[in-house]
Amino acid sequence: MNGLYDDVDCFWGNGAVADLESVGMAKAWNWLKAQTGNTHPGATMPFGWVSALPYSGNYPTGYGVVGCSSDRPAPLVSDRKTAWGITHFHLSGPGFMGYFYNYMLVTPSVPGADTASQAELHDETARPGWYAAEFREYGVRAELTCGKFAACHRYKFAGNSGRIVVDGTNLGLRCPTPIHYSERVEFLDFQTVEPGGWHGFVEAHLVRLFFALRVKGDITGSRLVNGKLELEVSGDAAELTLAFSLNSPAEADARAREAAESGFERIKAAAVAAWKERLERVRADFRDDRQREIFASALYHSLVKPSDAGDRYIDFHTMWDIYRTQLPLMQSICPADAEKMLRSMLDTIHTLGFFPNGYQMCWDYHKHDNQATALVLYVLADGFFRGLLTAADYPRLKSAVKLELARADVRGKSPTHKLDLAGALAALAQVADACGDTAFADELTMKIHIWRQAYDPETGLLVADAVYYEGTHWNYSFRPHPGMARRIALAGGREKFTALLEEFFCVGSTKTFAEARPMHHDHFEGMNNESDMETPYCWLWAGRSDRLAEVSDLIRRCRFTTGEGGCPGNNDTGALSSWYVWCCLGIYPLTGTPYYLLGSPSVERAEIDLPGGTLKIAVERESAASIYPAGYEFNGKTFSEPWLKLSELEAGGTLKFRLTDRPNGSSPIPDWL
Repeated sequence: MNGLYDDVDCFWGNGAVADLESVGMAKAWNWLKAQTGNTHPGATMPFGWVSALPYSGNYPTGYGVVGCSSDRPAPLVSDRKTAWGITHFHLSGPGFMGYFYNYMLVTPSVPGADTASQAELHDETARPGWYAAEFREYGVRAELTCGKFAACHRYKFAGNSGRIVVDGTNLGLRCPTPIHYSERVEFLDFQTVEPGGWHGFVEAHLVRLFFALRVKGDITGSRLVNGKLELEVSGDAAELTLAFSLNSPAEADARAREAAESGFERIKAAAVAAWKERLERVRADFRDDRQREIFASALYHSLVKPSDAGDRYIDFHTMWDIYRTQLPLMQSICPADAEKMLRSMLDTIHTLGFFPNGYQMCWDYHKHDNQATALVLYVLADGFFRGLLTAADYPRLKSAVKLELARADVRGKSPTHKLDLAGALAALAQVADACGDTAFADELTMKIHIWRQAYDPETGLLVADAVYYEGTHWNYSFRPHPGMARRIALAGGREKFTALLEEFFCVGSTKTFAEARPMHHDHFEGMNNESDMETPYCWLWAGRSDRLAEVSDLIRRCRFTTGEGGCPGNNDTGALSSWYVWCCLGIYPLTGTPYYLLGSPSVERAEIDLPGGTLKIAVERESAASIYPAGYEFNGKTFSEPWLKLSELEAGGTLKFRLTDRPNGSSPIPDWL
């Protein structure tokens, strides 16, 4: 099996969702949310803080042709890709976050080009760590790459001279956005420090971002006017380096000097090597190249965020999504990055007294308080289960847990917050018990029953008379959480619980809809949104691994595809793309528990380098169309339970799936949740 680097499409998920035919129950699934992936193809490192990307001012990354939308098909604001130049720092996949970055607009051109209008982008090329395009009307071809703290530009001018404008005042988007959107540079300092070198800072959202600029080329003229640096360059080529720091101008200067001395090719080679090293920790074979491309592209877009900003990790734009899929993937295949992230999380909790659900390069940490509760505790527990945090870290972890729980006030909030808190308490109780702190484990365990307050025993669903974020009470009613046996009994038993699942997933639905993408509330969203990402795995608590297989197969076939329209909804910092990766592998990390759930893989075989060893996945199919699990084998031991302990699976070995053409009707039910 070969690595996946060469199969990545960096443009995957950037455009409007592609038209795919829905079949079976998928015809009735809901399309509640925006129908675009909101990704971008810009140059960046794995979990990189700095990114470089052409700037059109469009939603939400500043790149491309998509306008602002929270639901239904994404509006197109242009029939072709254009840009004013290149900006730095970008979101990856989320929708309307309120802050959109796009600092330091750099516009290269030949003298006399009309840079008041956008140039059309031609011959776009992107590979992980590198991007290039021709700005046709500006008469220049630009190549972009990024180091950890610096972006490197290389320009080829059409004539024998060029012009470069660096606009320190640029921030945010230019396309129409909701009325509460307001983003501007509040303070700016821009100074010359040496020939070919400048530095300063930009302050926005109460955060000061220090920058340092170095230009290689024959600079024949320069001037600073109103926060814009205008350079005249002799010759047909130039290189520009922009480095950044959240700490000091000296640190930004040192980073710029180091990157400029390294040069474009060495920075590019290091970025490519970093991406290959991480992407090739997963190796997979599929039945066709199309599936391999989707998988590789999804894996790539799962490793862009969060951002390593040096002494802290930021850009947890949608914690309520990524804690379930993307952060477990990071911890499993990029343990060194994840360990640094976990320790940064502990630092943040001890500094702020909590961990924000939306943690960006700003100081407005309270915008997303109503989204979810105590999600960071799931992530920290997952790190402990994987050995990235150990008993030696427990005292600091316990104090962070107490700080987080002190803020976990679920009163007056969505019933989903009670489910969040119950899962976090159960996860941390296991950690405390493993560290010998039985008193604290008992204290946490006594509070887990809070989940019961979220349900209506008359319907077996979450209470209907409440506010739910991005869905209805149906979307959150089938989330695996502590006390599943009692939760199923509350619904009236397994038969009635299964009937509710069948209604939610539209099993056997014969309804017809006026639109191919129905806005059909109270039904499964089919990965158009993340609110019910884990609900397919609830079928295992109904004893129906065959239904999980059917749902997984339909999502892969009817929702994900190649190209710019390949992601079925906002990728939200890697949440959907990482779900797809797990689904194809046939294993799913149930966050907050030391277990993996087993589904129905689409790979033919795979190898995953995990913290404890390499996991090999083998698939035996009765036919090419087989999707139904008929048993498993792990390291030579056969079993029928659709789960494995995390400690066993992540130690490595061989996991074999046996798939048939016929549903088996029943499967063992997890008794550990």
